[in-house]
Amino acid sequence: MSVRDFIRENNPKTIRDPNFNGKNLPNAYMTPCSDDTFQNFYYWDTYFINVGLLANNDIEMARNNLKIMEYFANKHGFIPNADHLLYGSQPPLFTRGVYDLYMKTRDINDILYFVDAIEKELNFWEEKRQTEIGLNQYKCAWPDELCKENASYFNNRVNGFNEIELQEGDIEMAKSCYAIAESGMDINSKYYSKGNRFAIKKFACLDLNCLLYDAEKKFAEMLRIIKNDAKAERFEQKAEKRKELINKYFLKDGLYYDYNFVDKEHSFLLTAASLYPYTFGISSDKEGAKKVFNLLRQKYGLTSTVDFESENKLQWDFPSVWPPLVYFEYIAFKNLNMQEEADFVAKTYKNNVEYNFEKTGKIWEKYNALTNEVSYSFEYQTPTMLGWSAGIYEYFCEEGY
Repeated sequence: MSVRDFIRENNPKTIRDPNFNGKNLPNAYMTPCSDDTFQNFYYWDTYFINVGLLANNDIEMARNNLKIMEYFANKHGFIPNADHLLYGSQPPLFTRGVYDLYMKTRDINDILYFVDAIEKELNFWEEKRQTEIGLNQYKCAWPDELCKENASYFNNRVNGFNEIELQEGDIEMAKSCYAIAESGMDINSKYYSKGNRFAIKKFACLDLNCLLYDAEKKFAEMLRIIKNDAKAERFEQKAEKRKELINKYFLKDGLYYDYNFVDKEHSFLLTAASLYPYTFGISSDKEGAKKVFNLLRQKYGLTSTVDFESENKLQWDFPSVWPPLVYFEYIAFKNLNMQEEADFVAKTYKNNVEYNFEKTGKIWEKYNALTNEVSYSFEYQTPTMLGWSAGIYEYFCEEGY
């Protein structure tokens, strides 16, 4: 059986009835796994599921997945991490998801149906996740009582990874972990500051602001299509201001890093998010993109971060290859007409999937750029996956790889 045959045979097993587990959602939707590992709707996972669905012209299922996002945006004013994790969000990909759908169907009704929910989500990020420098960050919105209840879990999860001594019942680590979880890249080491490896509350987040720039630009474009020019101009202005601030605060020596606006210093860690400005049209600097490529490149793909001195590497650190990052890396190099680099990203990812599928008969959550094997970390056992792993594989197949 080929990988594509496996995906097409198993994708239907990820579809959940709207009343699954008593959720009472408006329509059927897809989960990341066909087994029992992840059985809920997850926000940013679903965006990449849709990438694969649209590559295969499964328009109706992709639209249904977006309707779940629209339902949550209208109900809560934002799109939660998952249908059972309602206090925080995840990377704002809803606007891009609607735009992708419209570009496939060219049906103006796909814009009209989702337009109000898009604006609600963008307003949430503008109003609830703002920093003093005019850029945005991920935050913890979980109630203190729940953070306290889960403090021991998080403190044990990162035991040995932090230089700050945690006291019994200390909820600050739980708050930091919940904030990092909102980035989708949970957990990673790029928010280090003065001995605290998880000081995300000090940081404006590079990936988030690039995604918001993209959302503002695409929302403005869709608003123009439906003849709402006044509102489109407002979001175009927001995007241009954000672009200016991204280049002011995140750029250091020609490369982009997360920015600690409290201590006025950049993150020590270059990551795959350093390619996001090229993915989303903020920068066209091929020299900078090439430098990032060379720093992240290993034999079997681009790693999620550069290597760094630490005995303790977290799951989104070196040497993992994560499918969502692979997708945005590929688009960055494609946008810049850097075909050799784009080919490397696509071909190594397909090789990762196919090599491990041949060995195990499964598709996995993430891979190892050093060994071509499944990537493992101490935090949990790496699960099998369809979701983004299958979605990005399908996308590359349709791209001709």
